[in-house]
Amino acid sequence: MLPPVAPTAPPEAKVGRLAMACPADVRTQSLDGRPVTVDFKSPVTTGGQAPISTGCTPEPGHAFDVGVEEVTCDAADVLRQAANCAFRVTVLGPPKLSATRLLAFGDSLTAGIVSPPDGGRRLDPASSYVSLLRRDLQARYVTQSISIFNAGVTGEEARYARSRFDALLTTLRPEVVLLMEGTNDLDVVRGGGAAFAALAIDWMVRRSQAMGLDVLLMTVPPQRGTGSARLVPEFNDRIRAIAASHRVVLVDVFKLFMNGSCPGVRPIPCIGADGLHPTDDGYRLIAEELARVIVERYDVEILPAPAGRSNGAFPAGAYVDAEASTSPGERRR
Repeated sequence: MLPPVAPTAPPEAKVGRLAMACPADVRTQSLDGRPVTVDFKSPVTTGGQAPISTGCTPEPGHAFDVGVEEVTCDAADVLRQAANCAFRVTVLGPPKLSATRLLAFGDSLTAGIVSPPDGGRRLDPASSYVSLLRRDLQARYVTQSISIFNAGVTGEEARYARSRFDALLTTLRPEVVLLMEGTNDLDVVRGGGAAFAALAIDWMVRRSQAMGLDVLLMTVPPQRGTGSARLVPEFNDRIRAIAASHRVVLVDVFKLFMNGSCPGVRPIPCIGADGLHPTDDGYRLIAEELARVIVERYDVEILPAPAGRSNGAFPAGAYVDAEASTSPGERRR
């Protein structure tokens, strides 16, 4: 009979080396220059012997100042193994526009005559695309003062608007001109016609450029059931040609309204019951498109501060914007 074999103890499980991986760098923006609360994922540990304790400084939910701050994370297990990692939180400064003084020049479509879908019309500057655009931009660029002067005059023809336009450029000294003129020139009874209107608009664009101003040139909206409705497409072709010849930005309001989704009378529901003036939703459509173009063209790229500190926050305001190193023409992309 063989002697009994003594049981052997199971081998101890090997404990891997404790390691720690931090989340990716975080990048966000302060809209008003104040600290921004940033939540980030907890770091991931591998190996080690449980229980494992982890912690980061600053902790998730910390309010980070504008600038670049390093977050350091540490881990320790029951065997006193330690691991650490680090990542950066970048808080960009407030968004900025390189151009904040704008002149909106035109007729009643700029002044803000609203034609509701159910009839009637009213002069309501607060509902004009100018007022809506100003509110949109001011809500985004809260640290800047956005000035958009509404120079819309009801019933004005472009062919008679040159002297008024020139006087406003000289007096107000805008940086950007929003130009939509010519609808009244197309009136088959009183208007001077598309050719004279196009000549006047071409002159306004050239005059603006001679003063170093940028121009956002708009086509006029379509019309429904009016005597001059059939003249609008050909006139807008002239507007597009002017924009191309002077290399200015074209905002195609006509196309926007033909494709726009508004509640109202069809066809062209963004035009009200009078067949000529936009509805409230139509003006909102113009404002949104202009805001998109302005942000795309004049928004200043805010860059993170140069690397240089491995611990602690950079001073508040430690960020760089592209405006500091580029000319106005280069910033308008």
